[in-house]
Amino acid sequence: MSTPESTYAKPFLTIPEQIRRLRGRGMDCGTGTFASGVLERYGYYRLSGYWHLHRARPKPPADRFDKDGREIRLDSFVPGTSMAHVVALYEFDHELRTRLGDIISMVETSFRFHVGHRLGRSDRFAHRRPEKLGALRPADPGAPPEPTTAYREWLKEYERHEKRARGDFVVHFRETYGPHLPIWVATEVMSFGVLSGLYDLMTQADQEILAARFHISTADGKGDRGALSNWLNNLRNVRNICAHYGRLWNRSFDVVIDAPGQARADAGDILAPLVEEGVNNRLYGVLLILRHLVLSIAPERSDVIDLADLIEARSNEIGFSMTQLGFPDDWRSSPTWDRAFSLDPSPMLTASLLDRAKWWTAVETRAALTRAEVAGTEHYRTPEEAARAMKAAQRSLLRTYLKYRVVIEVELGKTRHYPAFQFRDGKIIDALAEINKALAAACEDVDPTQLAAALLDWWQTPHRGLPKDSDGSDQSPVDLLYSVSEQDFEAAVEECGATSSFVAPARS
Repeated sequence: MSTPESTYAKPFLTIPEQIRRLRGRGMDCGTGTFASGVLERYGYYRLSGYWHLHRARPKPPADRFDKDGREIRLDSFVPGTSMAHVVALYEFDHELRTRLGDIISMVETSFRFHVGHRLGRSDRFAHRRPEKLGALRPADPGAPPEPTTAYREWLKEYERHEKRARGDFVVHFRETYGPHLPIWVATEVMSFGVLSGLYDLMTQADQEILAARFHISTADGKGDRGALSNWLNNLRNVRNICAHYGRLWNRSFDVVIDAPGQARADAGDILAPLVEEGVNNRLYGVLLILRHLVLSIAPERSDVIDLADLIEARSNEIGFSMTQLGFPDDWRSSPTWDRAFSLDPSPMLTASLLDRAKWWTAVETRAALTRAEVAGTEHYRTPEEAARAMKAAQRSLLRTYLKYRVVIEVELGKTRHYPAFQFRDGKIIDALAEINKALAAACEDVDPTQLAAALLDWWQTPHRGLPKDSDGSDQSPVDLLYSVSEQDFEAAVEECGATSSFVAPARS
């Protein structure tokens, strides 16, 4: 029989003894029946977190802080402390946990989709293929790269979740296809912590795309992947507190929220309060990032504003300060708490477009333009000079494509992207360029992202008038473009008037 290693020596107290102790310290406990019911329902220890602030402080000249800087509280209560007030605080906190947990669940569900959808385009089992993530490291000379330690540890934890998953959809996949789940199913069986870990393993480009999609930006406008990773970790921590009935009221959270680079650089940014200590580790900071995320996920929802309104109402009814939850005095002046406030929808639309095709960055696109013509080829150039000249020609050619609006382009997080299907044999496909130019000409004063979406829709949507695929199904213009010669493609498009199905977006 083992002996517990602890210096704890406080005696066990029965419910009547607990009530006597509280009354002896100055708390108004009401009737014995009321006090007994409260303590049996919630427990002395759980309620102690709610009456802590009502414990008296030492009077000068006694020290008010211990050697570690923590505020000293006496066992006695300040006059007027009542159990009814403590219960009101506890029940408010219960309501707060329930509603906050629902909001976090909505955000978590959305992230499950976006992570799975982003990875699923590259490989249905991307989570099991570290080369599809940013999860390989150099091995011994001559040996192939090997998975990182972080990936191996993550996979071990994920497999625990996959093996114990028992949902109907999981059973169906196992019985039909085998034990391993595709990424879009796998994200449904992961814990929030495992999902956050998977985000950290994704390539830098994928992380930045997701961060930019949710308007989380660095000072130079790129997606702030570090801040998004931190936000996921913070929400995981708060979600666990809610799930285990922990206290949210007057609590400092262990995971301090990172302010994105743009908010750190601009004091007027709506996320700038996250820079402040006392906000970034309190409930207000959590509500601020949830409001920001929900504006990107479901902009019509007002759940976070409704919760902030509830907190303000309860603070007046129960009698507590909102600063105990990290709310600044001027929090209402921030436009983010205006119900009509919205974020620019372009990053959300652009990110969804990037999931619909294979895209190249501007650097990759220029490198693919091997047919670019170098001026002054009659002069001798060293290999280094020739390489520089080719790069200059490739930059010039891409600028020309953009000038004449023959290429689809989107920008997200200061990175420009181009659908790879537009290029073949070192240049843009001529037939495609002519159609892009004609369709774009009908869209003057249209938002560039909306134009790109409309063009992509036309190219990827099956058209009944075009020649059928080998299985008899309708083909999209891009499918046909890659199955026949350019001449035959142009003839087929013209014959059925396929471009008339193009839907021009509304003008800005």
